[in-house]
Amino acid sequence: MQSNRIFSRFKVAGFLCVTAMCVVPLCAKQQEKLYTATHQQLEVVKIVLAQEAAWNRGDLDGFLSRFKDDPDTQVVLGVRARGMPTIRNAFHTNYPNREAMGAIEYTDIEARELGENFCLATGRYRVERSKKAGGAAEGNFTEVFQKTAQGWQVIFSETT
Repeated sequence: MQSNRIFSRFKVAGFLCVTAMCVVPLCAKQQEKLYTATHQQLEVVKIVLAQEAAWNRGDLDGFLSRFKDDPDTQVVLGVRARGMPTIRNAFHTNYPNREAMGAIEYTDIEARELGENFCLATGRYRVERSKKAGGAAEGNFTEVFQKTAQGWQVIFSETT
């Protein structure tokens, strides 16, 4: 009687092992599916990374050069700023020097096409800086890009 229970347990254990050997490779294959980004998405991600590099050089004007110089361009930095003169002023007020800017790192960047001439970029950011300069900050960012004669340009940006 007891040998039948042991034999049944071995059958169940064997079944589970065989099932695991079949299921695990299937799961691994599904996770290995590669996502191929479009040319448009890659271009937008490159711009986001170029903004990160400009920020980390302390080049606020280089960071802002990716924004469309248009009265309707908007940035939300706690308060809304519209138009490049107002946007530039808001950034220079909030980040008057290299120490206030700190070092930024973008992660989880995703770009999604919104038709032929628009693209949405989202992700996370983390700013490292001294407590005196405002301390560390992190959150999410959203940028809407428009394809223009000058290439892809930010027309809306918000950090939360």
